[in-house]
Amino acid sequence: MLTVRELRALAGRLSEAYFCRQIGPFALVQKPPKPVVEQMAMRLGAQRTTVAQGMGSLEAIQVSMLLNFDVLQVATLPPLRSQDALKVGRLPSCELVINDPSVSKQHAELRWHGPASTCCVKDLQSTNSTYVNGQTLSPGQEYILRDGDLVRFGDVDFAFFLAKSLHTRLTRGIPLGTTSEAEG
Repeated sequence: MLTVRELRALAGRLSEAYFCRQIGPFALVQKPPKPVVEQMAMRLGAQRTTVAQGMGSLEAIQVSMLLNFDVLQVATLPPLRSQDALKVGRLPSCELVINDPSVSKQHAELRWHGPASTCCVKDLQSTNSTYVNGQTLSPGQEYILRDGDLVRFGDVDFAFFLAKSLHTRLTRGIPLGTTSEAEG
């Protein structure tokens, strides 16, 4: 995974079109895991899921991500076709592996719809739920993500960005947590 700082340097050297081809149609920017949780995840491996410890306020998550934007990690995803589904979970067979004990082995699914340039997230009956902007998704419920939405798998927070928007934010220095109207 690259940090936002590393990705910013890359975005500054690449055209928007080439940047988008390199990272794919969207990116998930992850708040770095707490060292204690990371150590616990390594001990547990992909054996079991623990119960999440409360979500905290959406505002607190946004402020935390805003203040630490340059050190945030960007999840890399495999190349996507015009329509593709990506599993999210702890299992190595998932396309987005999150090594955190609050994340289920197969936690959620991201579904990319290229012709419409949209991405949906669906909870796969996970132990600790999937959240979008602080709202719990019911198992099987599909939610269309918008640029800048906060997505949580168990205790792990991500911000969802379309690649074009991420390139704009990185090259113009627009911080996470601001609305897209500020980009204009």
